[in-house]
Amino acid sequence: MQPPSTPRSPLFLALGLLLAPAASAQTDFVALHPCAIVGEKDKNKVQDHQATCATEIARGDVQLVPSDQVRAFLDKEPKKSCAQAKKPAECLGRLATATQASRAVLITLDPGQLTRVSGLVVNPSGEVVDQKSVQIRSRGQPQTELIRTAITRLREQLNLVPIKVTPLVEQPAPPPLVAAAPPPAPISEPTPGPAPAEPPPVAAPSEALGVSRSPGDGRTWKTPVAYASAGAGVVALGLGGFFAISGNNAMIESNKPYADNRYPPQSELANISRLRSEATTQRILAGVSSTLGAALVGTGVYLWLHDRPASPAPGVAALSVGPGGVSILGVLP
Repeated sequence: MQPPSTPRSPLFLALGLLLAPAASAQTDFVALHPCAIVGEKDKNKVQDHQATCATEIARGDVQLVPSDQVRAFLDKEPKKSCAQAKKPAECLGRLATATQASRAVLITLDPGQLTRVSGLVVNPSGEVVDQKSVQIRSRGQPQTELIRTAITRLREQLNLVPIKVTPLVEQPAPPPLVAAAPPPAPISEPTPGPAPAEPPPVAAPSEALGVSRSPGDGRTWKTPVAYASAGAGVVALGLGGFFAISGNNAMIESNKPYADNRYPPQSELANISRLRSEATTQRILAGVSSTLGAALVGTGVYLWLHDRPASPAPGVAALSVGPGGVSILGVLP
């Protein structure tokens, strides 16, 4: 019986629902070749083993190409199978191309007291992407359960589906800010007539030169947007770390029943499958959240660096000639 799931925070649940479409959009279809059964002559058992193999591979959030498309391709091959071809990798590459899949997978099963399972993953170009094998010795459990456990372990180790990461589009740099030079200060003319007892008062620099000062520091809307983007990015990175730790803990819990080469009882298999499915989901959420956080932080830094205040206006000077003497007024930048 499967134990009830623990309640989760509404925030994490809502975030998972928002990020689930993005994570599912990053996976491609996989063309699964019928599993090759070694050493078994009973056709009924061969079909049962092939069905078990396909079912366990499909449980790992893998989108499989319909089996009729795979069978239609194999019917055109000389030996009706890539497992018996001289170059299985090239045959699997043609299978991936014909079914428009990103990967083609061939699972080879050798049942018995020592059950061996191997996997071969090939891309449409016929290049081997991954190749691994797993073997498990029987400790009294049924052969079907032994096969399921071996295929599950192999599926977790194989690189079946590539994850696409959308590249960050760099924004064009804003045009440089051009500082407008202040108008030239007027030169006062001498006033005809008798010399006054005292020279006329000199006006304040800001009033005589008509210098206007900006109340702000010259920054635009990009600065608050940069702070908001960087803050959201830091939160997303923190959630990515949380999901990564949660996925790792779930995987560790699912592997504990297999410690010291033990095999878990039938009642624990459902819980183990749930924990591993949860670990896979948490890892996908961690990758998406970390990528989104890095993009937001990078955008914030870019906006902040390209929103610096304009350079101050150059200094000006004014010359004043009066009956009492000559005065020079200068304003430094």
